[in-house]
Amino acid sequence: MGISIPFVLVSGSLVLLIIYQLAQRQKLPSLAPTLDYGLVSTAVVQTVAAEFTKQAAEIIPTATSFPTSTATLIPETVTPTNTIPSIILPTMIVPTITPIPLPCDRAQLIRDISIQDNSPFMPGDTFVKTWRLKNIGSCTWTQKYSLVFVSGNPMDAKQVIPLPGNVAPNQTIDLSVTLKAPNKLGGYRGDWMLVNSSGTRFGIGVNGENSFWVFIRVMGFENPKLVYDFAANLCRADWLSSSGKLPCPGTSSATEGFVFLSDYPRLENRQENEWTILAHPNNASKGWVSGIYPEFVIAPNQHFIAWVGCLADSKGCNVIFRLDMKNLKTGVIKNLGIWYEIYDGKVTKIDIDLSQHAEKHVQFILTIQVNGGTPERANAFWFVPGIILKVPPILTPVPPTATMTPTDIPPTDTPTGE
Repeated sequence: MGISIPFVLVSGSLVLLIIYQLAQRQKLPSLAPTLDYGLVSTAVVQTVAAEFTKQAAEIIPTATSFPTSTATLIPETVTPTNTIPSIILPTMIVPTITPIPLPCDRAQLIRDISIQDNSPFMPGDTFVKTWRLKNIGSCTWTQKYSLVFVSGNPMDAKQVIPLPGNVAPNQTIDLSVTLKAPNKLGGYRGDWMLVNSSGTRFGIGVNGENSFWVFIRVMGFENPKLVYDFAANLCRADWLSSSGKLPCPGTSSATEGFVFLSDYPRLENRQENEWTILAHPNNASKGWVSGIYPEFVIAPNQHFIAWVGCLADSKGCNVIFRLDMKNLKTGVIKNLGIWYEIYDGKVTKIDIDLSQHAEKHVQFILTIQVNGGTPERANAFWFVPGIILKVPPILTPVPPTATMTPTDIPPTDTPTGE
């Protein structure tokens, strides 16, 4: 295929130059200056086109001059390479869980209902210890099961006490035993367990091999300065709250109210080392706790004394203390005093002369009542409550002083003016 060049776009000087070169090579006759450009333009163009075609043929070989390639191009299928390493998930091994069968007989101690550890008693005091136990085994405790003494000091208790009724798994029961403090001063512990119908003992702990116990201190703590010691006779009183009758001594975890003794109480204003009644009403806005003491015969010149207030770390304590006296002959209850106490770092001393009630047979009633604040923080105390004898001082008669009357005065000589 020839090369077509649009010479109409080539400048005149260039065309003349090309014509000249062609004329030299092909020996064309010289063109006179009078050459008619219009006549030669067609010939020139044709000649130039032919020359260009020839030169192009010399310079550019035909398609057949190229070697024929026999190679067959086969398209390559490229598989993309995943540069992210494959994640091999570990084989999940699901362990086979074999359920552990519950033992037939097993107990759990929920709490001490009465008599916390280290409770003080006088020699010979009788008291009731109560445990709250839960059946965490798979077998029902029947009335053929018993509470049994296993070691320590039995404190005059029955050593085998049959359960009062059936206790199914996950149920609780309160088990009690009546004990008597030994006569010798010191600390005493008695350990107890349960026994099933086959005579096998079991108790608390992981393997059910542990016992539960009672631990008391026998002390001669009655104050010799007192005619009657309310602290020493704490559990001879009947203690009540709006929740019902309370065990004595109780425990500080009881929400129904409690009373117990302390020989090292922390009062809101100081630390003490004398016997004190610690009391807490049941946790209610108008909760109360009250102790009714045994019969007492009042003698002349006797006084009721005590200090009252809130315990240390009892912010929110707001209570009313009451002292009442029931006349056993008439049945009339007379109030002897009311004291309002809050947690303010102060305590109140009480001293009431009972002389006007001499010879009366009475029962004293000590009461603490919630008066606002935070009922759960109504931790109160009666410090050294008791009755003392105050003998009035003996007045020594003073002899009257002799007084001279005017008639007793001897006449005085009055000098005359003579």
